Amino acid sequence: MWGSLGDLVVALHAAYLVFQALGGLLVLWFGRQVLLLHLAAVTWGIVIVAMHWRCPLTVLEKSLRSRSGEAPYPESFLDHYVFGSYLPDGSQPWVYGLHLVVIVVVYLVLAERWLGAGGVRPARQVAT
Repeated sequence: MWGSLGDLVVALHAAYLVFQALGGLLVLWFGRQVLLLHLAAVTWGIVIVAMHWRCPLTVLEKSLRSRSGEAPYPESFLDHYVFGSYLPDGSQPWVYGLHLVVIVVVYLVLAERWLGAGGVRPARQVAT
């Protein structure tokens, strides 16, 4: 059971990273309520990486793995599951940079959508 919960945390962690990169696009469908949640996710990710803090999801996963009798991996989530497995070691700065570029591009798309070509947010059309 604990191992399955650890797997669930891995899936949640991966979903969080996808949301962090592309979640700003959800604002187009669900409105600005998602914006604050996405900004919080992005800010948290930047702080975790910049301060070299341990991610609570990684800590939780390792704890669940330990409870199931598995030896927890010593490195970070990304180092364990991504770097060295799917991407070469040493590519971390490039991947983090690309992740940030994707986020910035998403926000540029949102800004263009909100502000429009004229620099002001277009008024909503009301059906008459």
